[in-house]
Amino acid sequence: MLRPASAAEQKVSRGIVIVVPDGQIDSQLGVRQLCAMVDDAISAAFPNEVWVQGSISGLNRSARGHVYFDLVETDELGQPGAASIPVALFANAKQRVNAILRRTNSIRMHDGVEIKIRGAVTFYERQGRVQLIMSLIDPSFTLGQIEQARAQLLGALAAEGLLRANGELPWPVLPLRIALVTSSGSAAEADVVHQLTSTGRPFEITVFDCRVQGDDAPGDIAAAIADAGAAEPGAFDLVAVVRGGGARTDLVAFDHEKVARAIATCPLPVVVGVGHETDHSVADDVAHSFAKTPTACADLIIDSVARFEHRVTTASNRIATAAMHHLARADLQLASHRTNVARAANETLTAKASHLDLVEGRITNAASLALERAESVLERHEVRVRALDPAVALTRGWSITHRADGELVRTPNDLTTGDTVVTTLAGGRVTSTVTDLTTENRDA
Repeated sequence: MLRPASAAEQKVSRGIVIVVPDGQIDSQLGVRQLCAMVDDAISAAFPNEVWVQGSISGLNRSARGHVYFDLVETDELGQPGAASIPVALFANAKQRVNAILRRTNSIRMHDGVEIKIRGAVTFYERQGRVQLIMSLIDPSFTLGQIEQARAQLLGALAAEGLLRANGELPWPVLPLRIALVTSSGSAAEADVVHQLTSTGRPFEITVFDCRVQGDDAPGDIAAAIADAGAAEPGAFDLVAVVRGGGARTDLVAFDHEKVARAIATCPLPVVVGVGHETDHSVADDVAHSFAKTPTACADLIIDSVARFEHRVTTASNRIATAAMHHLARADLQLASHRTNVARAANETLTAKASHLDLVEGRITNAASLALERAESVLERHEVRVRALDPAVALTRGWSITHRADGELVRTPNDLTTGDTVVTTLAGGRVTSTVTDLTTENRDA
C-alpha cells in the first residue's frame, strides 16, 4: 500500500516522482516490487496520453500484426540519437491508425519519416524499459514538416541561382534518345517504355537503375542523374526521372537536396514524372519540365516529337504550296512571254519585211540609176575610145611603125640603120629598111 511521500522521501527526475513506501527508503526491494513502484510513478506522472514528435527508426512489423519502432529526436547537428523512446503500435490500434492514413493517403510509416503520434507512457516490466503505446497519428504534422523542408530547400536553391538553371537549358528539337532514371523492372519503367515504343517512332531508351524509396534513394537517384549527364555528348537528348505513385512520404526522396542539386546541375534537360496527379515535389520545381505521372512524362516527350513532326509537315506543305504557286506563276509568265515573243516576232518580221521591201525598192532604184549613170559613162568612154581608135587616126593620114620584132617605134632612137620596119597605113602595110636616121633636137 502506497502513501503520499514526504519531501525527504521523494526522488524527482524530469517531473516523475517515485514514492517509496514508509520505512523502505534504505531497504532492499525485489525487482518486481521496484518495477511496480516505477510503473505506479509513471502512471501518476502521465495519467493521460501525450502527443510526441520525432523520427521513425528501426521500424519492425511482427507476424502478429504489431508494429515496433523507436521514436528518435535529432541533435543540434541534425543527427538522430539525441533522445529515443521505444514505441509499440499494437494490432488493434494499428487498424485505427491505418484508417487515418488511408483516408488522407498522405504518409506511410517507415524509417526516417517525421511523425507526431499520440500514446500512453508505460513501463514494460519484462524488459525494464519505458515505452510509448501508440494510439493515434497526426498526418498533418508530417506533411507540414515535409512542406517546411521543401520551402527551405527551394529558397536555398533560388538564392544560389539553381532553381531554374535546368529550366533555362534549350529543349531538344527532336528528343528521341532518352536517359530513363528509375527503378529497373518497376511499373514506372514499364509504363514509360511502353508509351514511347508503342508510337512506332525510333526512340532509344537507356535505363539508369536506382532505388526510388528509402534512406539510400536520394543518393542513388542523384548518382543516376549525374551518370546520365556525364555521358558522351550526343548520347542522350534529355533525362527522364520517373516513379510511380504512393504515399507522400514514399516520395520524399524527390524532395531531397541531393536530387534537387543533381537535376539543377545536369547539362541535359530533365523531365520529371513522379507520383499521382496531386503529388508535387522539389524535383518538379527544379526540373526543366514535369508531368503528373510516369505515363504523362512519356506523353510529354511524345508530344514534343509530334510537334516537331507537325512543324516539318507544315513546312513541307508550305514549301510544296509555294513551289506550286511559283510554277503556276512561271507557267503563266511563260505563256505570256510565248505570246509576247510570237507577237513581237510577227511584228518584227512584218516590220522587217516592210523595211526589206523599202530597201529592195531603194536598191532597185539605186541600181537603175547606177546602170543609167554607167551607161552614160560608158557611152562617153565609147566616144573617147572611138576618137582614140588608131584606125580612125589612120584614115586621117597617120601611120603606125613597128620593128620586125613587133616593137612599136615611137622615136628614131628606137631604130638603127638597117632595121626592118613595118608601117601600117589606112590602106595596108609597107615594109622598109632603115637607111638613114635623123633626130630632131628640140632643146631650147
